[in-house]
Amino acid sequence: MGFIIGLLAGAVAALLYAPKTGDITREELKVRSEELKRRADELQTIAQKLAGDASVKGRELIDEAKKQWDSSGVGRASTGASTGASASGRSTPGGSTKAD
Repeated sequence: MGFIIGLLAGAVAALLYAPKTGDITREELKVRSEELKRRADELQTIAQKLAGDASVKGRELIDEAKKQWDSSGVGRASTGASTGASASGRSTPGGSTKAD
């Protein structure tokens, strides 16, 4: 935004110091200001499109990360130690251990 303001100020200063009549200078200022407005509108449209695309991509990445997190099993309570067989026996369907 600062670049556009600086560009506009430079254009105004150049036109004001140019050896032209007031009518021609005013017309040139009008034409250039309309052109700068048009360019600024184009840049705004492009920026909004890029922001929208970035938002969509960010949501996709978040969803993918959540899927990977859920499928990795990180954060789930480990149940292997409480239901596993003891070293001397094996697990039965009821959950108790039975020695051979």
